[in-house]
Amino acid sequence: MGLTAYRSCTFTEKRAVLRTFWSHHAAESAKITQAAREYGPYAFGMVAVICVELALIAAALVAIGSAWAWLAVAATVLAGVSTWRARVCQRAMVRPTN
Repeated sequence: MGLTAYRSCTFTEKRAVLRTFWSHHAAESAKITQAAREYGPYAFGMVAVICVELALIAAALVAIGSAWAWLAVAATVLAGVSTWRARVCQRAMVRPTN
C-alpha cells in the first residue's frame, strides 16, 4: 500500500491525518481516514527503526561502561513506548467500525 491518499492531501489535511491517526478521533472525511490508514504502517515502521537504533547505541554504551549509558537506556525505553503507541494506533485504524 502506498501513500497515494496522504500525498494528495493539502497541508491542513495532512495535519488532520496525523491528528486522526495519533488520537483515534473520528476523521473529518473519508479521504482523511484513508490517508491515516495508509500512514499507519509507515509511522510504525519508522518509530520501530528508531527504537532498534537506540537499543544498539544503548547496548554499546552499557558494554563500554559509559556514563551516558543511562541516557541511552532512557531514550530506548521512551522509543519503545512510542513504538507500542504507534502499533496501537495502527491497529485502531484498521479495526472495522460498525
